[in-house]
Amino acid sequence: MQAEDPNLATRPDFSSEDFRDARLQLTNDTVDDDQAARILGTLWDIQNAKDIQRWNTHQEEEAQRARDLADQAAATLAEQQRRLREEEEAALAEERKKNKAKYAPVPDVEVPSGPVDIPAPYATRKLKKGEYCELYFFTNAGLAEADSFNASIDDEALTLLKSDNGQHVWIPASNTRDRSTVIKDEDLTWEQFGEASVRLIAAMREHDWQKDRVDMHVKFWTALEVHPWRRSTYNHLKQALLLYQSQQRQKWHRAIGTSQAFSLAKLNEEVLKRASDELAEKERSARLENLRQV
Repeated sequence: MQAEDPNLATRPDFSSEDFRDARLQLTNDTVDDDQAARILGTLWDIQNAKDIQRWNTHQEEEAQRARDLADQAAATLAEQQRRLREEEEAALAEERKKNKAKYAPVPDVEVPSGPVDIPAPYATRKLKKGEYCELYFFTNAGLAEADSFNASIDDEALTLLKSDNGQHVWIPASNTRDRSTVIKDEDLTWEQFGEASVRLIAAMREHDWQKDRVDMHVKFWTALEVHPWRRSTYNHLKQALLLYQSQQRQKWHRAIGTSQAFSLAKLNEEVLKRASDELAEKERSARLENLRQV
């Protein structure tokens, strides 16, 4: 490709002395010197027009190539910026997920006059992992105990805990619990059961438990509340419902995710009868023991 723009070229004076030899090549009996000069001028115009066409085509191709490169660079930059935004948004979402309290909006609500229903850190940790958690932590007594928890002191303490894979790890002491102070589900009163079940359902939703799991617990605890034994005059029958609840809910947590998984929604009357017989036998044994001591 020529280096200079043919659009700027000026046709030479072919009648000048510089082109004498060229004119002589065209001069003959029918073509004189002036005609030869005009012929050379015409030939130059034709060639210059071709040169201009090639030049303009090349310049347009170069311009298009430059535009394509610029578009490609802009698209690459936009993609890099998009990925960066996605990574930042994902990092922020993960940060918000891990530290919900840090990013929770501040409501325009005054300090409450009564207690705040926030369970102990141990219970919160269990709920976040979807693990079994005793109802006691959601009773009035359990919440009152949690309300007296001093986070500024306990969060600094660490305790050695054996994890699910058998390894020992250091975790905040606030995430552990002295099991001896917790009332077992089967030993709760029905009033405490009512307090706790409603609150635990709300806590499950707050910690993003799957809807089918929450609905199953609602059906499970409702079935216990409306069961005929709930209004029985025989104490062991009422207690059998609580024992069944405790045993089967723990078993459900152990079985879920395995081939032995099941639903709690529908009560198993046969298993419930065994729980009743177990309590009735304990009552008889206790009475006999009391008689022996008289």
